Amino acid sequence: MSVGARQFVARYRKWARRAAWTVLGLVFLAGLGRWTVCGLVSARITDIHEKRYPVTLAELNRWYPQVAPRDNGAVLFDEAFSSFGWRSTDPDRVGRETTRMATDPLEGNQEVLAFLQQASNYPRYRFPIDLKRLSIMPYPHLANLVRAARLLRNDAVSHTDCDDPEPAMLSVESLLALSRSLANEPLVRSHLARLDCQQIAVDSLQEFLNGSSPTPEQITALGEALEKVEDQHGLARAFIGQRCIGIYGFEMMERAFDPTATPSARHYPLRQRLLLHLGALLSSPTYLYNLCGLFQWDELEYLRFMDRYIQTAQTSFPQRIADAITLRRSLDRETDLHSLSRAWLRGMNGPRVILKDAVTATRLREARLAVAVERYRLNHNELPRAIDELQSSDDATVPPDPFSGQPLHYTPLSSGYVIYSVSHDNFPDTNPSTLQEPAFIVER
Repeated sequence: MSVGARQFVARYRKWARRAAWTVLGLVFLAGLGRWTVCGLVSARITDIHEKRYPVTLAELNRWYPQVAPRDNGAVLFDEAFSSFGWRSTDPDRVGRETTRMATDPLEGNQEVLAFLQQASNYPRYRFPIDLKRLSIMPYPHLANLVRAARLLRNDAVSHTDCDDPEPAMLSVESLLALSRSLANEPLVRSHLARLDCQQIAVDSLQEFLNGSSPTPEQITALGEALEKVEDQHGLARAFIGQRCIGIYGFEMMERAFDPTATPSARHYPLRQRLLLHLGALLSSPTYLYNLCGLFQWDELEYLRFMDRYIQTAQTSFPQRIADAITLRRSLDRETDLHSLSRAWLRGMNGPRVILKDAVTATRLREARLAVAVERYRLNHNELPRAIDELQSSDDATVPPDPFSGQPLHYTPLSSGYVIYSVSHDNFPDTNPSTLQEPAFIVER
C-alpha cells in the first residue's frame, strides 16, 4: 500500500472514530436529557398526588362524588330531558317539531317544566357519566341543560306580565338550580355549560324584575338562590379535571410514539430490532421527538401551564383577571418546541375561560345587587338615590365588582335603575368579544 493510501486510511479511521464518539456523546446527552425530564415530570405528578388531586381517569371519576339515586336531582333532570316534546328519530318530524317550537316553545313541554322545577329542590346532583373512559364527543346532558335553560326562560317570560308572578319566579329559581347541578362536574366543557345557564338565569331575572313586582318573600328567595349559585372553586375544579385528561392524553401518545412496545418487534432477533428502530428513527420525527426527551419536555410545559391556570383560578378577584391576561401573553409566546402542549392549551383557551367566568360572576353580582335594590324599594317605598344609601341600610348586600374590587356602579333612572361593571374601562387589553357583559337595567 502506498504512503498516500495509508495516510488516507489513517485519516478515515480517525474521522470515523471521531464520528462514532460524537454519535455516542449525542446519544448519551439525549438519554441524560430524557432521563432528567422524565424525572421532572414524575416529580410533578407525585406532587399532584400529594395534594390529593386526580392523575388518572379512574381517580377523576372518583373525584366526581357519587350521589344516592334518592338524593340525586340529576335523575329528574334526565327524566325531563327524555320528555322533551320535540324528541324524535324521524328527521322530517324533527324539522316540523323544531319549526313548531320556534313559534311556541312551551307547547308539549309542560311535563318537562314540572320535572325541572321539581329537580330544583334537590341539594345534590351527579349526572351518569363515566369519566374513566375519555369521550371526545360532547356529553348529551350539557346540551340538554342549556336547552332546558332556554325553555325555563321562555316560561318565565310568558308569566312575567301576569297578575301572579309566582310561576315566573319559580322558573328563575329553577334556572339557578340548573346551573348548580354542574357545580361538581370536573370538566372545562361542563363549567362553560354552567356559565351559559347562569347567563340565561340572570337575563331571565332581569326580565322578571322589569315585568313584575315581587313580594318580600319572593325577593328573599331569589337572594338566597343567587348566593348559592356563585362558586369560587368551580373554575379551579374544572382545570384540575382537564389537567388529568391532559396527562392521560400524553400517556397514550407516548405509547404510540414508542416502537419498542409493538408486539411484532419483540419476536425479531436483536439485530433486526436494531435495524427496525434505526429505520423508525430516520423516517419518523415523532420517534426522535420521544427519544430525545422533547415529548416529555412538552408534557412538563403542559403541566406547568395547567398549574398556573389552577393557581390563577384559586386567586380572588380582581387579581385573577390580571393573571389571566398575563397567562394569555405567555401562551402567545409559546414556541414550536412545545407543539403539542401549545395546541392543547390554545384549544382549551384557558385565559378566555377565566375571563368568561369573571364576566358571569359579574352578572351574578349585578343580579344580587338588583335584588338588594328591590328589597330596599319594598322597605322604603322608593329606590336608593346612591350606592351609599344602599350600603348603609341593614338589609342590603353590595357585592364588589370582580374587575375592580370596588362596589358595582349603580345609577338611578327616571323609572328605574342601572347596575354595571367597569370591565371594559379598566381592562382595555381584553378581547371585547370575551367581555360581552351588558348592564343590568330595570325600568318599572
